[in-house]
Amino acid sequence: MAVNDTNATPLEHHAPPGFLSWVAVLVHEHRARLLAYARNRGLDAEDALDAVQESILSFLRLPEARAIANASEDSAKLLTVVLRHNLQNRQRKRSRHARARLLLEAGMVTEDTTTSEELIARAEELGRVQGCILRMARLQRQVITLSLLDEQPREAVAKVLGISDGYVRVLLHRAREHLRHCTYEDEEVPPEAEV
Repeated sequence: MAVNDTNATPLEHHAPPGFLSWVAVLVHEHRARLLAYARNRGLDAEDALDAVQESILSFLRLPEARAIANASEDSAKLLTVVLRHNLQNRQRKRSRHARARLLLEAGMVTEDTTTSEELIARAEELGRVQGCILRMARLQRQVITLSLLDEQPREAVAKVLGISDGYVRVLLHRAREHLRHCTYEDEEVPPEAEV
């Protein structure tokens, strides 16, 4: 008896012989119990159906799926385990997204609380520090730039500038002290300090 190919669905054209029959039996045998399991875990009807479908697809990808599908009790156990893991993964993903959303919202709130006076004070402090750095000797400015701004290790700074590691530490200490006590007032920058 020949199969009528005109009534076949696209899935039937690509499925191996007998595939759809055992998959249909598997789905019809276990779907109600799996849906109830997902609903008991707090999912609404639509999410429960999605989770069950994903679980069945995951089950079908297993190499031993066809052999286990014939044993009703074994397939029920494995499908339940796959569904439980899918539900746990969904819950983890949902909680990660919720935490990320809270962090983003919290970050937006803290950014909005900065007053214009605080922003002006920060800008003035940055201007003072930049002016104080420009007053430093050229070698000291280079050490500050490489060590603090470019975050290079002292050994790399010493190698680039051709000085000892100890001298880099001394210059950094002096530069920090200079910045702590410097009172820069928009004065003319000395010509030897210009880069």
